[in-house]
Amino acid sequence: MSRLSKSNYLRGLQCMKFLFLKIYHPELRDEISDEQQAIFDKGHLVGRTAQELFPEGIDASEGKPMEVKRSLEYTKELIGKGIDVIYEAAFEYDGVLCYTDILVKENGKWKAYEVKGSTGLKDYYLHDASLQYYVINNAGLKLDDIFLAHLNNKYVRKEKLEVKELFIVESVKDKVISMQSAVKENVVIFKKLLAQKDIPDIDIGAYCSNPYDCDFIGHCWKHIPENSVFNISRLRREIKFNLYQKGILNFNDIPKNYPLNNSQWMQVNSELNSNIYRDKKKLDQFKKNLKYPLYFMDFETIQPAIPLFNDSRPYQHIPFQYSLHILEKPGGTLQHFEFLGKPTEDPRTDFITTLLYNIGKTGSILVYNKAFEIRILNEIARDFPEYKIQIEKMLNRIVDLMEPFRYKYIYKPEMKGSYSIKSVLPAMVPGFSYNNLDIQNGSIASNTFESMYYDFDKYSINEKRKQLLEYCKMDTLAMVKILEKI
Repeated sequence: MSRLSKSNYLRGLQCMKFLFLKIYHPELRDEISDEQQAIFDKGHLVGRTAQELFPEGIDASEGKPMEVKRSLEYTKELIGKGIDVIYEAAFEYDGVLCYTDILVKENGKWKAYEVKGSTGLKDYYLHDASLQYYVINNAGLKLDDIFLAHLNNKYVRKEKLEVKELFIVESVKDKVISMQSAVKENVVIFKKLLAQKDIPDIDIGAYCSNPYDCDFIGHCWKHIPENSVFNISRLRREIKFNLYQKGILNFNDIPKNYPLNNSQWMQVNSELNSNIYRDKKKLDQFKKNLKYPLYFMDFETIQPAIPLFNDSRPYQHIPFQYSLHILEKPGGTLQHFEFLGKPTEDPRTDFITTLLYNIGKTGSILVYNKAFEIRILNEIARDFPEYKIQIEKMLNRIVDLMEPFRYKYIYKPEMKGSYSIKSVLPAMVPGFSYNNLDIQNGSIASNTFESMYYDFDKYSINEKRKQLLEYCKMDTLAMVKILEKI
């Protein structure tokens, strides 16, 4: 039977089928997306940065892919030699394995630090720390304390990254000690599970994405059709699972007297009857409020876990790109302007100065999901107050093109309950989509730009810039096409 690692223990707490499949059927695992890989990479970066809280330690994994036996032996060796700071220290007890981010000896007493890339402590982190405490203490090293370290979202970087201000460190020893009997019981349960041959008969549930997205969604959810009760817009998750558990999966299974709201029934009936719904009065009012020239605007941002620039915080959205299509009058010639920053520099000043130059003084500024662009502009006004007055004038002109779709002034069955631009565009403008682009969503755009910080190949950088410009331009051109159809 395989060792029970810390990560597998946590998966077992979420769903025992998740644990079993990960150990015995890795071939059924979903492919890791670029977005997921970027999250993992950020977590590794946060972990390496946290090591600077206790500098000059020794890595028990030797910087190589972890080989369990060697890591266990090397950890013992380092402790025996009197090394006071050890990174990735490995411990095993009764077939349960854990690696500790940072192990520190202070005044003759050992303390363990588990590093998290979030900006706050979540309850399920305690399960992580409690297993570490259980394994390390039973393996023979008595911990005086155990801590969780996470990023401080109030930290603002200045000239130099101050690691001690970047992280908040909290002792969780008392909470972890109270969980030790539960850890022992869970280990017994999981070992018994892994000793059996058959996949556990566990149906899908809310735990499939809580606290983490399961790696086997594609396998466990393969019986769910493309359009099901899980696609009903703005229906609470617990209600969706309640319908599913009653055997109500397809739209035609939903009882006619089921208490969906009018918008949800519109979606269901549109799919069942292939109907297009249109509220002409509200659409006309939306169009009437638009003032030419029209500016179709879209931003792309990165969210570095470790602040890269002065006057920025962990995970702050840093705008690095915009696309702007301009239509001076109905039937006029469409103009296009764009900006893409340099990955080695803070792009925000050039971003806002060129945008303010191109955006004009009058006319409606159309965006898709205005809360995002408004947030970015407000943060620039906060961090660069010299632009505040001009930005406030811009904000008063912003119109949300998502509104007619969010509130179903118009709805087509092809939208499948979604009002994202990626769903609305092919429904409104058949044959016009993002499918032929190398970059097809904002997360990939963000990851692509951030990857350019570590890319020294000029050809690769030029290709990425080309792909980014094509993607962002598509976002604003899509808005132009959608408004034409409205």
